[in-house]
Amino acid sequence: MFQRLIAFFLFSLMLLPLVSADQEASSWNQENSPAWEYDFGTGYISTSPVFVDDKIIVRTSGNSEPSVTALELDGTMVWKHANLLSKNNDMSPVLPVNAGEGICGTWPDLLLVGWTNGVIDALHPSNGTVYWSTQTEVAGWGITGAAIVSEDHVIFPTRRGVGQFCLADGSQEWWAETGLGWRNGVSLHNGSLYSGDELGTLWQIDSSGNTTSLATFDGKIRHAPLMTQAGLLIHVQSSMSSTVYILDPVSGEERQQIPAGPSPAMPVLNGQYAVVADSMHLQMMKCAVACTVVSQIPFHTNGEIGWQNESHLIVPHNTPDSNWGSFVFDGGQNLTLELIDTGITGYGTAAPLWFSSNGMNYTVFGNDQSLLRVYQSNYREEVEVTKDIDWVTQGFVFTAYVLLASSAVFFLNGKKELFLRTSSLLLVLILLLILPELSQVWSEAVDQALPESSTSEVWDEQWPDSWLGTQIVIFEIDGEETAVGGFVGYENVFSVTKAAADEVGFSLSVEQTGIGMYISSIDGVEGNGWEYDLDGSKGRLSADNTVIESTSIVRWTPV
Repeated sequence: MFQRLIAFFLFSLMLLPLVSADQEASSWNQENSPAWEYDFGTGYISTSPVFVDDKIIVRTSGNSEPSVTALELDGTMVWKHANLLSKNNDMSPVLPVNAGEGICGTWPDLLLVGWTNGVIDALHPSNGTVYWSTQTEVAGWGITGAAIVSEDHVIFPTRRGVGQFCLADGSQEWWAETGLGWRNGVSLHNGSLYSGDELGTLWQIDSSGNTTSLATFDGKIRHAPLMTQAGLLIHVQSSMSSTVYILDPVSGEERQQIPAGPSPAMPVLNGQYAVVADSMHLQMMKCAVACTVVSQIPFHTNGEIGWQNESHLIVPHNTPDSNWGSFVFDGGQNLTLELIDTGITGYGTAAPLWFSSNGMNYTVFGNDQSLLRVYQSNYREEVEVTKDIDWVTQGFVFTAYVLLASSAVFFLNGKKELFLRTSSLLLVLILLLILPELSQVWSEAVDQALPESSTSEVWDEQWPDSWLGTQIVIFEIDGEETAVGGFVGYENVFSVTKAAADEVGFSLSVEQTGIGMYISSIDGVEGNGWEYDLDGSKGRLSADNTVIESTSIVRWTPV
């Protein structure tokens, strides 16, 4: 009886598929293959690359040298244009402009770049040299929103307003003062410009630069308003949620109100369909007479939404795993989600770039680790190689089944020696199949157990010796440093910062977002927010999501 049970177990195993070490790839991953990647070092890729003059144009900012870089289709760098004075994170999308002429003059093909130090650069796409450059007002952050082209001029949102500039020479034609804005993109409809600000005011600007406060909301407008068939779409961000409003574009009268989640992304429009997203869901809306939600899928995104065509979106999943969401829309009521593994980890907020060249389709991904990865549609040769690999795998599987069946037969017939031999061969074969995965898992486990040591700030000799081997927090306020140390056992940046602030009597104002807690003011000093360095490196995650070591030094500075 015991022999029969063992044999039944062995035969049952034959009915189960032998699973390889790698999980089955998504349909998108099966249809596309990695071509190359480019590491910009530190910093962020926070806006989608563009394809101009047979080059991939990428802007980077943050820790790295703020710059715009042109890459060939094989990943070779062609040129680089830097702005060392742009200290904040540059999020204004690069705007390609075709050559043309107008009342104010003629211009060649251009790349328009707005910087956080208020500079607008018009670059030659071929070599990155400056065709013209102009300075706008700054007020902390300068330019962070999307610009638009209208006839022979470009309209840029600035920190405190909107300006119109001649494409031929960059001369300012007018500038309209609005409220304080961040990512305050501009849109144009029937001769009127629309832009929002941090106080929730929607501004209407005419062709001469005259402004009207069209509507005011309890929250922040951080995107270019969208003109749908149902009205003007505004996604307003509040502290713990957001709301989508549909407005009359002339009177500003509210037509609809649709609730949404916290930390909204940048909405996009394609024909009758609008897509809004936040830290909880991605929603597809059909906007005809009114905007109706036709599909809603749980998904966490807070940046740009990439709409490849009328039926396909790819959206960054703004979480540490950095999987991207591939959404397929059937044009009716069905929106389906499939996760894409791009092979790069870390947060991401930039939409991908799609383009075709020489009969090949390309998809370009960038993330907050300043890593660019390029995919292309599979070559025929690559498909054939994949088939060869599959035949090898099938050979292993077939052999495993034969050994498994033989082991069962030998065991039933009482041939112990033959059973042991075939079972041993089967075990060796299985080990060969899973060895690559075991190696990878072991490597990851070692990396976690023995992480690279972080770079430390220079120890200040004026600090007391009792702070050695403890956690230290430094606040930079009005050019003066306040250091507090001797903390033990705190697990993240926020908890040790709260303890340090309590000890010196500093008040903290905290903003809870969908991606964590951010400190907006320290001791009553707001500025444009606060950022931290951990052991000499700029913080990448929210303060409550950043783990610290027993000897970490946290430095807070106003933006």
